[in-house]
Amino acid sequence: MAKPFKQMNCYILAGGEKNRERDFSSQGELTRLETGYRRYAAIFDKVKLVIKEDQAREHYLNYPHVCDASDRRDPVVGLQAALDDTGADAVFIGSTEVTDFPLELPVNLIKNYNGEPFLGYRIPEMDENSQPLFAIYSRKFLSKKFLKQILTDSDGKLDIEQLLDSGGKLLPLPDGVDSGCISG
Repeated sequence: MAKPFKQMNCYILAGGEKNRERDFSSQGELTRLETGYRRYAAIFDKVKLVIKEDQAREHYLNYPHVCDASDRRDPVVGLQAALDDTGADAVFIGSTEVTDFPLELPVNLIKNYNGEPFLGYRIPEMDENSQPLFAIYSRKFLSKKFLKQILTDSDGKLDIEQLLDSGGKLLPLPDGVDSGCISG
């Protein structure tokens, strides 16, 4: 498969405690991290991990990466690091928790993206604690001020309702796609 989206950057959030324990576990001949990274790299030409500074001394150094500077383990911190790193107007954000997604899911998201602040998939069992980590985010909309406010005013959870109220959009999962493949 040719990489259809060379122009869009893809960032894989890998700074969580749960991820660290699982990233280097074996999935056949590859680690979980390598399996997921290769999955994203099959579509995107520019793929980087977003990790914590102490992870840069571990095996993560073998991958293109950017470090976030915060001690917090909230996904919004990783999102901010990705947006700070890119020069693009929009970025695709994935997670090391999501490794077995059908390749057409991100392809369809990108084909449907029209500059919304956020475009992701509606997961039927998504609750208020779920993080939309398989989506396209607009750098213009998610300014440093907006992200700082989320981290200051709340528990750091990126409120999907705020994104949707601001013109974001959720697409239904295509028929036959298991929501577990993108919900982590």
